Amino acid sequence: MEFLVALIVIIVFCKILGISNEMLITGGLALIELAIIAMLLLFLYFCLNLLFTKSKKAEFICKGKPEGYKFNVAYYRIDGEEYPCVFPCESGIAYRTNHTYKVRYSKKLNKVFDIWSILTCVIGLIFSIAAVYFSLQIISFAAIL
Repeated sequence: MEFLVALIVIIVFCKILGISNEMLITGGLALIELAIIAMLLLFLYFCLNLLFTKSKKAEFICKGKPEGYKFNVAYYRIDGEEYPCVFPCESGIAYRTNHTYKVRYSKKLNKVFDIWSILTCVIGLIFSIAAVYFSLQIISFAAIL
């Protein structure tokens, strides 16, 4: 709600300053494009981290909220040490306790990538590349008009 009020205040302030509607729309589209590029960089970062991980056998322990997080993550035990998963756990998936899973351990992040995190990274990277490509195509097409 606060975001909507702030957006309205910014738009009204810009209109008072005499900024045209075309410039407001262009600015809004530029902000959306920056968000799409930031999404691409995020997935690229995690995919690059995924390349330098080691495959390990891990036992699922539980789901829980780490400090500073808003979402539950899965915790795995590798060689007696507990490690959280990189991404939030899937709510519709039933994790089985005392079951061994293959995970990818990232020494740099000190976290693990389970199969759902790996799928999130790869699919997110593919879709964010497509989103950047198509949005840049739309912008270049609009610039021609």
